[in-house]
Amino acid sequence: MTTPGDPKLTGMIDHWKTLKTQAENGELRMDSEIGNALKGRADAMLTALNKMIGDTKQLEHVSGFGTLKSAEALRGKFAAKATTDDDSAQKRLQESIDIVTLMSETYELSIRRIEETDQSTAGVLGQTGAQ
Repeated sequence: MTTPGDPKLTGMIDHWKTLKTQAENGELRMDSEIGNALKGRADAMLTALNKMIGDTKQLEHVSGFGTLKSAEALRGKFAAKATTDDDSAQKRLQESIDIVTLMSETYELSIRRIEETDQSTAGVLGQTGAQ
C-alpha cells in the first residue's frame, strides 16, 4: 500500500484497517446478501480505478509546449503531475485503490465470519437436538 499524502485519505485507510481487523476477529459481521452486494460494488470500483491508473500513463506524454527551456520545464511538470509527483494523479488513484481493496477484503471477511458462526451454531443445535 502507498503512504497517503492527504490526511483525509490516511484517516480513511486507518478506518478501513480497523474494520478489517474487527472482521478478522469476528467482531464485525455482515449479512451475506448485503456483503456480497457491497463487495461486488467495491470490485467494480477497483476495475474502474485500475483502468484510470493505466490512463495516467498516457498523460505522461504531453506536447505542444514549444522548444524554449521554460516550455520544456513546464512540459516536464505536467508529465510529473500525471505519474511521478508525490501528489500525482497516479498516486492519488493508487491511494483510492488501497482503500477500496481494504473495503472489499473487509466485506468478504465479514460475510465469512457470519457464515462460520451460523454453521457453528447449526452444528451445536444439531447436536443438542439429537440428544
